[in-house]
Amino acid sequence: MISSRHIEVFYHVYNEGSLTRAAKALNVSQPLVSKTLAYDEHKLKLKLFVRHARRLSPTPEADILFKHAADVNQQISKFNNIAENLVSDPSSIINIGCTPSLGLGLLPNLLNKYLKVNPGTKFNIVNLQSLDLEDQLKELTFDLVICFNPNDSDLFQKTVLHSGKLVLISSKENSPQESIFKLAGIQDQPFIKIKNLKTNAAQNNLDDVLKKEGISVNWIAETETIQVAKAMVEKGSGYAIIDDFSAAIYGDKISINEIEPVIGYQICMISNKEKPLSVSAKSFINFLEKLSGNLDQLIEG
Repeated sequence: MISSRHIEVFYHVYNEGSLTRAAKALNVSQPLVSKTLAYDEHKLKLKLFVRHARRLSPTPEADILFKHAADVNQQISKFNNIAENLVSDPSSIINIGCTPSLGLGLLPNLLNKYLKVNPGTKFNIVNLQSLDLEDQLKELTFDLVICFNPNDSDLFQKTVLHSGKLVLISSKENSPQESIFKLAGIQDQPFIKIKNLKTNAAQNNLDDVLKKEGISVNWIAETETIQVAKAMVEKGSGYAIIDDFSAAIYGDKISINEIEPVIGYQICMISNKEKPLSVSAKSFINFLEKLSGNLDQLIEG
């Protein structure tokens, strides 16, 4: 039998096409790589490479095995990454992941309020889309994540910070006359579409809600961020649907209409139950838990 280390050596030799370059990538000696590769071929009873003057060419058998070796190597890298993230940060920097819109609209207010009573605290902030944030949290990259409607996971501890409704936004010059906008009316307007806009509905995102309602939108642009959609709406390019929390922050520049039927959403804080937290991170999480349901007070203006 061969070990994961032997598979790792095979992976790098295949990738590099050279014992010398593979040894450099692995930070070991070239003779050790050569010896390990010879052991692999002996144990597997397979010839893995054809030796040329300055390079190695993989055999068909090696091509097949490499696909599986790549999976093993990815898991080894993931294991090492998680192990590194388990090491306590001596500087006690709080690592936060959040979506771009919450990173602009909500997080600065949260940090400002916290720093007033906890001066000297340091934060590392990364903005990603919700699914990417959840993947990174599983690898213990963050102490906590703030995002819209995270997927359920036994790994996560979830706190609902805010519950609200999606709303229609439009330019002040092109706003609907009715205060409550019928969702079906979106079919008649140019629409700026936000990818994977999360909701409380069983369908989980706005695209699926529209599909269930039999509504086909005339979208003119698709974006991953609320900021881009809002900027296009301001210019009069069309309508967009966003969360009412973000809309309230931008309310002085756009018109806001409630939507019928109501489509709810949640802003949540999630943390990984397996992640050892510093005293600073625990303090900040406790601070957020106490603010649960009262985020409206943080909206400026």
